[in-house]
Amino acid sequence: MSIKYKKIIEEIMGEEAKKRGFSIRSHPKLIATKPLGILERTVDEKSQSLFITEDLIHQGDIYIMFEGKRMTYHYEDEETFRMAISQINEFMLNEGYSKMDEWLKRPFLKKADREYLKNNYSELYQKYHNSVGEKTLRDDILNISEMVNSLTNKEWVEVKKELIDIMGITAGIILNKIPNTYMYDSDDYFYMVREEGLKRKALESPENMVLSAYRLKDNKWIETHVKRYLSETELHDFDSEIR
Repeated sequence: MSIKYKKIIEEIMGEEAKKRGFSIRSHPKLIATKPLGILERTVDEKSQSLFITEDLIHQGDIYIMFEGKRMTYHYEDEETFRMAISQINEFMLNEGYSKMDEWLKRPFLKKADREYLKNNYSELYQKYHNSVGEKTLRDDILNISEMVNSLTNKEWVEVKKELIDIMGITAGIILNKIPNTYMYDSDDYFYMVREEGLKRKALESPENMVLSAYRLKDNKWIETHVKRYLSETELHDFDSEIR
């Protein structure tokens, strides 16, 4: 069956997608899947993409992943492929594009913010340490969780600087208070990593820890993720500390 997948996707979805800043490209097939069309855009340093993918194991199945859910469509020939893409297009017009627009409004750090965080986390932690004195790991984590919690009902633009500083403090606490942790610096993000003494490697960015706690208004989020860096003995000691 010779179907010009990308051309059909562009015919059906291209006009509305491009109005919203998306371009469409294809990708060579992988082991079990083949991306037939990838809608992607970058707005104010924030990238988004939607993959229209063929399942090479289940012949005739194509799918998109949206909000963690797999939405599957089936085709047998060019006509039914066009119908499947039309269904995807209808979903995007009715719901998908508006949700992706909303996601652009979520708090995130720009490249300059991440550079500031990488270059200043040690100093931010030291200022915090000098201010509060020597505390247990649990007390430090409770402190920063309360700091984030006090900001959750304020707009991102109001509290961005404070939250970035808290990210730096969080990184410093983990790297200074938890044994065998180290910083891994990628092109854009940096992560706190621990492998030694754990059954499974712990790897997390301070950005994700703090932003998720702020966005979800979850004052246990940071504590839960910090615990992933602790050995069984350390975790027992952490949970045994008097609050």
